[in-house]
Amino acid sequence: MPDEISELEEIKMLLRQEPLGLSILEISRRLNIGRNVTAKYLSMLYAAGQVDLRRVAAAKLYTLAHRVPVSALLGLTSDLIVVLDRNLRVVLANDAFQALLRLDRTELVGRQIGAFPPDRLPPPEIGERARVALRGQEVKCEIPWKADGRTVQFHATFVPVVFEDGSPGVTAILEDVTREVEAAQDLEKALEEKEALINAIHHRLRNTLQVVSSILHLQTTCLTDPAARRAIRATELQILSLALAHEDLYRSQYPDRVRMEEYLTRLTGTLLGSYGVPPEKIAWKVRAPGIEMHLELAQFIGFLLTELVVNVIQHAFPDGMTGTMEVTIDRSRAGRYTVTVRDTGVGISEEMHITATAAPGLPTVRLLVEEYLKGHVAVEWSGGTTVTVTFGEEDMLVASPEATESEGQT
Repeated sequence: MPDEISELEEIKMLLRQEPLGLSILEISRRLNIGRNVTAKYLSMLYAAGQVDLRRVAAAKLYTLAHRVPVSALLGLTSDLIVVLDRNLRVVLANDAFQALLRLDRTELVGRQIGAFPPDRLPPPEIGERARVALRGQEVKCEIPWKADGRTVQFHATFVPVVFEDGSPGVTAILEDVTREVEAAQDLEKALEEKEALINAIHHRLRNTLQVVSSILHLQTTCLTDPAARRAIRATELQILSLALAHEDLYRSQYPDRVRMEEYLTRLTGTLLGSYGVPPEKIAWKVRAPGIEMHLELAQFIGFLLTELVVNVIQHAFPDGMTGTMEVTIDRSRAGRYTVTVRDTGVGISEEMHITATAAPGLPTVRLLVEEYLKGHVAVEWSGGTTVTVTFGEEDMLVASPEATESEGQT
């Protein structure tokens, strides 16, 4: 055996001096070794991965292999790598795996993965997932590992392998993702705190608006001028529409968007209730399926609909007349919104137009839509009154000309 080892080393030394390679005959002659023996040695070195074979025409040339041993490669990674046989015994473990268990190679190899001392026992999930991988199925999962008084989070991959003797095995690769997991948890906590803060702001603002609305309501009791009472009442209702929008955000899981169907349903019901309209007088419904808007635009639409709904309440059904009212919002694929308030009341005479002296509420709606939304207002009076407001995407909400001019002068 010593002579055999010596001759193997001589072959490797010779090949090291001949980077272009040598044939079996050339090696046999230079080292004065029989050709058959030389061929046997080269086969052993080739099987061990220490020499490479390449063909040049009919000749076979052997060169010294420049391969890095697998064990050396495993030591270059910070991931934990362990190779298990069919009985879950450790066949190979890299330095990172040994360091976490605080055991050297001699204490690891040959021991079952679940048979370590209690203070150095790997998580049971490793054995469980390895058994699944032994059936030929690659497994990926997250595994927490308590070690040295702290919990390390690993992303684990279990890969089925086959050893040279044909028996099955498993290679487990554990990537330390503790920092990523902790960062994600910190981010989630920060987002929760942010949402809580936003909700608190909406809650306080809603309460403040409701207080202002209540104060205005009390002030109307001191007024004797009907026009002044109506003006204060209109302002009170507009402030109430703002409060309802903030309340919807406070109750919503989305802190930046208002669900319009819920918001407008509550707004319409509140307006009818504030004017003491009995349920049998006006049958109403709101339809805005799946429509959501940012707070600023939602409040703006609330302003418009407050004007239109109050107009229906005050003028559409006089002298005990009953009927229906429908509020709808639709959005086209092109991003255009259509807001409609339709009633079956007395309607608007053909001579009346949307001017400052006709159809209460409509001049305000026209002004707001044209100056702020760059939209369009249409009115039909067949079988009642239908007011339709159309405008483009949400980003078309613009400042009024007066505001723009003021900003330019500052």
